Amino acid sequence: MEGYVKAENIEPSESERAFCKELQNRIKQAKQHYKDPFKVMVEDMDMAFSGSTDDWDDSAYVVNVTQRFVRQKTASLYAKNPRATAKRKLRMNYTVWDGSASSLQAAQEQMVLAQDAGFPPPPEAQALLADVQQGQQQEQMLRRMGETLEICYNYYTNEQIPSFKAQMKQCVRSAVQTGVGYIKLGFQREMEIRPESKAKIADTASRLAHIERLMADVKEGTDVTDVSAEKAELELALGQLQKEGQIISREGLVFDFPSPTSVIPDPRCHSLKGWLGADWLAEEIFMTKQEIKEIFQVDLSLDSGGSDESGVKLYTHTDDAHKMNPRNDLKKKDCDELVCVWVMWDKLTGLKYTMAEGFKTFLEPPEQPDVVLERFFPVYAFSYGELTHPSRLFPPSDVRLMRDAQMELNRAKEALREHRIANRPGYVVPRGSVSEDDKDLLAYHPASAVFELDGLIPGQKLADMMQALPKMGVDPNLYETSTTMQDIYMAVGYNESSMGATSNSTATESAIAESSRSAALEAEMDELNDVLTEIARDAGQVMLAELDIETVKEIAGEGAIWPQMSRLDIQKEVYLDIVAGSNGRPNKAQRQQALQMLMPFLLQMPYINPEWLGRLMVEAVDDTIDLNEAIAANMPSIMAQNNQAQVAVGENDPNAQGGQGAMNAEMPQQADGATQGVQSRRRMQGLSM
Repeated sequence: MEGYVKAENIEPSESERAFCKELQNRIKQAKQHYKDPFKVMVEDMDMAFSGSTDDWDDSAYVVNVTQRFVRQKTASLYAKNPRATAKRKLRMNYTVWDGSASSLQAAQEQMVLAQDAGFPPPPEAQALLADVQQGQQQEQMLRRMGETLEICYNYYTNEQIPSFKAQMKQCVRSAVQTGVGYIKLGFQREMEIRPESKAKIADTASRLAHIERLMADVKEGTDVTDVSAEKAELELALGQLQKEGQIISREGLVFDFPSPTSVIPDPRCHSLKGWLGADWLAEEIFMTKQEIKEIFQVDLSLDSGGSDESGVKLYTHTDDAHKMNPRNDLKKKDCDELVCVWVMWDKLTGLKYTMAEGFKTFLEPPEQPDVVLERFFPVYAFSYGELTHPSRLFPPSDVRLMRDAQMELNRAKEALREHRIANRPGYVVPRGSVSEDDKDLLAYHPASAVFELDGLIPGQKLADMMQALPKMGVDPNLYETSTTMQDIYMAVGYNESSMGATSNSTATESAIAESSRSAALEAEMDELNDVLTEIARDAGQVMLAELDIETVKEIAGEGAIWPQMSRLDIQKEVYLDIVAGSNGRPNKAQRQQALQMLMPFLLQMPYINPEWLGRLMVEAVDDTIDLNEAIAANMPSIMAQNNQAQVAVGENDPNAQGGQGAMNAEMPQQADGATQGVQSRRRMQGLSM
């Protein structure tokens, strides 16, 4: 089938071959530079999984508090998907109006008085009102564009497969286990297959690519058995596709979550946040030759491999790098089909390079990255424990901080178990005085058994023939673990109640410990919130630059606002922001208490929007309630409607309702003279605030 190129038919220029080899050597040197940190990450993942080190006997006692802590910390840091909201950057859009309500009201009154008197409108007032109208139209357009941006962003986070929430929890869990977690922002275009096939939008592009590859293999196959098998698979796949009758093709944002050992930074990098000091960044992906053929249209199946420069070096079970990759459970035969693919982002050239280790050229032509960002690198690092060190980039994880205490806890519990086993009842008898059958009867007797011992002479006391083996009692102080657990709590900033254990501390001590833990947790949640905000902000810019109005209207509706703007204009106007604390467990009591204190002042302040105040109160109780359908324009409150109904139907004097009657209050005095005329015309002209 046309489109697939065999590796041996590719002949790059000498300069291209040399440049590709130089980039691969650069990545290999960086892998060697980070070999020890990557090894520590794998050890920490093993520790969190098993609760012990590799040299610990599988049959020995294990108290895996590390895994419990990882789950607890993950649930505390990321309880739900964050809520993104569009914000306008602060700008001075008014050239004439000073922004005060008094000046606007004065200009409106001047316009009305001039019209009543038959004079031409004052130029100053006319210019101010025109400036206000133009500025409000601009703000209204940006507000609706921001709402469209929110809808599109929420759509793509919900459309992600696997779900964004599940993968983001895995990222946070990775940061707790290894010290760092990664999120990668990408953009999938129609019918495009990405190397990171584990994260994509739900469509049939990957199925179509697989079918095309099967068709090519059937056409070019030489092995009758293999061809027959692939032909049968092809026929079944085509039959299912024809039965469905339609091909789903989608484009939009894609969020990928690389493993902590698959991202290789430039050795010059000195901070994970923003990749400060790094000129390039690479991601290592293990793929089969069939996957490479489907995605890059390059056939490596006939390539010689090995040490030849024209070949592709394959990983085996003995390779340390293959042990780190998530596909190390493959059998030896399948492992020989794995190829190490590197995707490299070079900040100096502004290009993305895709290479296979040992291959003589690029798998696809170097090009601009899928997403163009101000920060350039599409990979975001989340690390809440980053420290400053001249030679160490990756911080120690919480699991590493718990490592020694976890093993000490295991050793104490194992020693206690061995002591208890050694203290089981035993007996001492003279050699040869008890037969083997008697030994078995004494050692494994059933309940309420009657013993007939061959070696016991009638009339002889049992104590004269057999004595109990002396035992050494268990000293609880020798195997106490409270100090070890205290070390764990101090190392990771948790306390006994947080881990589900009971405590003998006083209420004051527990409150102080919980306050300290909450302060540390809020700081860590703030780190995560900063990363999510940066991702949402960049994702908004990518959507504004890449999505067309037709795609946006399919997602957000016909009323969507999506102006054609340059990247520079996009960066100046609107951005997405993550609501602080929306990714963690909501502290409703604290929020409700703060709103209760503010409510008396908000009710007395002028120009407060009742709709905004209602939304604020409802969100404080339950932020999942949507008021869009509940709020109707120009609709009085339910209490006002009830009062109107009572006045219309009732026949009695309103004063008969008692001291709390709704209509007992004095009606506001009517404005007289020119003021009443100004108010009337202002309502008609729609110029009121």
